[in-house]
Amino acid sequence: MVFKIKLNFMKKQLFLILLIISFIAKAQNKTDANETESQKSMTELSKKKRHSLSLDVIAGLVFPAFNPRYEYVLNKYSGIGADLNINFDDENGSQILEKFSFSPYYRQYFFSKEDYGAKGFYGEGFLKFYTYENDTYLFGDSINTNTEAYFETALGVGIGWKWVSNSGFFIDINGGLGRNLGFADDPNDRDFTGKFGVNFGWQF
Repeated sequence: MVFKIKLNFMKKQLFLILLIISFIAKAQNKTDANETESQKSMTELSKKKRHSLSLDVIAGLVFPAFNPRYEYVLNKYSGIGADLNINFDDENGSQILEKFSFSPYYRQYFFSKEDYGAKGFYGEGFLKFYTYENDTYLFGDSINTNTEAYFETALGVGIGWKWVSNSGFFIDINGGLGRNLGFADDPNDRDFTGKFGVNFGWQF
């Protein structure tokens, strides 16, 4: 019964996000119809470099982790993509909250009126599917522990800033906070999860 309630809540949240995206898309189409010749030229430039690949350097430096990101530029105002995170650190126990995550997102850009568009300040909505481990001490023993793995899903929002050079090289600094939907059967479950990254990559 609890699972059905959580699933219905998730469906309502996804419907709300899709409704907002649809409204934004209609507003953008109306704006694009009134573009000047110069703005139309900028729009054409934004169509030439739609794909981007990057790596989170923070994940690689702080943990032995692999965190690539792909983004597809829909137009100079928006993009869709996904983050993948694989954490290889097995030595820090419960300090490593997440071992694996996959997070698709939608971004809305602002101040992107030049060059290839899809740059500058942005806000995003994301889903995050991830696994994490918790260490529990056995009978108060600080040496012998029991490690349990859990799967969780979160719905969240984030902000960031993306700098893109004329050659296509870019730096993307971003952060976000997600609300866990409670799928993990963890007695010490958390209500929130976050994400933060400094990505270096190439737009092509």
